[in-house]
Amino acid sequence: MPVPVNDSFKPSFDVQICLSTKDFPQKALTAMEANPVAANVILPTFLKRRAKEERTGLPNADYTWLVCYDSPSRTEVRFIASVTRGMMGNYPLFIFSVRPRQSLDDGELYFAMEALSQALDASVPQQRVYSVFAVDIVAEAFAAVWSRRTGIESYTRPYYDSTISFCSKRNIAPVRQNTILPDIEHECCPASREDIPAIGKLCEMFAAESEPFVLTPSQGQEEGEKLVTSGQVWVHRIRRGNGPSEIASIVAYTRNCNKVATITKVYTNPKWRKLGCAERLVRRVCKHLLYSTDPKEYIALFVGNDNPAAKVYNRVGFLGLDKSKGPVDGVDRWVEIGFDRRFVQQGHW
Repeated sequence: MPVPVNDSFKPSFDVQICLSTKDFPQKALTAMEANPVAANVILPTFLKRRAKEERTGLPNADYTWLVCYDSPSRTEVRFIASVTRGMMGNYPLFIFSVRPRQSLDDGELYFAMEALSQALDASVPQQRVYSVFAVDIVAEAFAAVWSRRTGIESYTRPYYDSTISFCSKRNIAPVRQNTILPDIEHECCPASREDIPAIGKLCEMFAAESEPFVLTPSQGQEEGEKLVTSGQVWVHRIRRGNGPSEIASIVAYTRNCNKVATITKVYTNPKWRKLGCAERLVRRVCKHLLYSTDPKEYIALFVGNDNPAAKVYNRVGFLGLDKSKGPVDGVDRWVEIGFDRRFVQQGHW
């Protein structure tokens, strides 16, 4: 995004730095709860951290939130940013825009990101900001401002160029005709502890296709252990003829709150692709999350814009992925822009 050269009219954005969930303003929480799909990168982690702080009474230096207001009077929350941790390490800088993408003004956006970057620079080490993930024009504006401020250049090619999508009970499509071959048996179910080695291997394989967020074999096993222990991963078991039962696909959902669950990992072993395993498992997991004893209103996910899996998610019922049907409100392009790895501490998500 081009940097404005005329700042004769400079909006007075104001940023509140929150080092504890107790400091986090209610109006910012209300803004996220009003749009939990778009806020899925921040809201679930915030709620989990708040519950832990309430138990222990202790904040954690690894967690910082920034609330960007429209003015010093703090009338309207415009953006919320987070510097937090996930299951396997530090998250990117996440930024949630309270206003929809189509209503964001380029000039105002630049000044908002300038205020946000100034507050961020005052609250966390520069090397902690290894990437930013947000709706495209927000991520691009922040990256330009942050690079100018810190001298740490951003990469031209995004780490992740994606679309956010969601589905609900109204959208889940009927099961398609069985595509499994006659000599193959299959089962979709929650993972068990004996699945950890296979899940860990698939996590490692998934990461190998997600540069720079690669995992060593031991890290893959660690992630598999954590996913199973948390009860946030399902598996698609498969067996051909009299052969051994194997795990063909996994689906994990690790950012969840009362209204929204977010599918954060879908991976099929190349050996078992082209058999409809991922589609079958994603549909089954969505139905579980929408109709369980703790039912969600929406299932959210991000899908790479060059990923053929978008067709799979479209068939399941995720909205806005069939471009022939026109745009859907809330289905936007999100990008993760990385910063020069020589000067930052790479995290993992």
